[in-house]
Amino acid sequence: MRKLQAIVITAIAGLFFMISGCATVADSIVDGAVSGLGRAVFERAENAVYKKLAPKEKLPPPKTPGWNQFMVLQAQIVFAYAYSGGGLWVGQTGYNPGEYTKFNLDQSDDDEKVTIERALLKREDDGDEWWRVGWIVDEDEWIYEALIDNSEGEVVRLRAKDANGNEGEIPVQEDTYVYTKPESVSEESLEGATIREEELETPAGTFNTRLVEYIASSQDGTIHWWITEEVPGGVAQYQLIDEDETVWTNTLIEMGDDATTTLSSF
Repeated sequence: MRKLQAIVITAIAGLFFMISGCATVADSIVDGAVSGLGRAVFERAENAVYKKLAPKEKLPPPKTPGWNQFMVLQAQIVFAYAYSGGGLWVGQTGYNPGEYTKFNLDQSDDDEKVTIERALLKREDDGDEWWRVGWIVDEDEWIYEALIDNSEGEVVRLRAKDANGNEGEIPVQEDTYVYTKPESVSEESLEGATIREEELETPAGTFNTRLVEYIASSQDGTIHWWITEEVPGGVAQYQLIDEDETVWTNTLIEMGDDATTTLSSF
């Protein structure tokens, strides 16, 4: 999971550099995270990501190398947070083609509305899969559609649409990590981490869940997971708790089975 954190840190630093042109800011984020000098630097970087990722008025012109670089860096962050919480994904139920989930991200120190979408669009004959990840902040929406090689666990094609409506094919260079498969856990581990069974009410419905608790792999604190087989992906809610304070909560707000490409990816 250190690779996942390194990807996020590097992407955050790259975005800060492209937005501000300030190498010292980017360097301090990377150096502080890699050397483990303190949680505060990493938290400030994460909070910046959770808020706007980057102001759309700072986007490089479309169909330029700068736009491609910007969108890849941002994709690394969006995929990291859409596919894991605290370095894990403990849901035991997968997605069927067409199934999608949307989660509302509620932060304790921010009233900005953030929605994260994750959808399995298509499964190819060779097992590769087309996924869509959406990141919606207020009225701004960023969309990524990626072909993931499941044998290697990496993105091999990537299309994107920014908050200004520009879209296009993003070059995926070799040895450039856009997505890292999250850590999974065994059923025996889930049994050991289960606190209780609980009926959970969400905007998407009421579900019979198991409340599971783990120490976060890539952050300080613990992750609470409400897992259920009634939801694609197997998770209805998850939250980060640090020193008895809820830092953020992701709650299911919508799910369905009719997702398809919106970027003409296939």
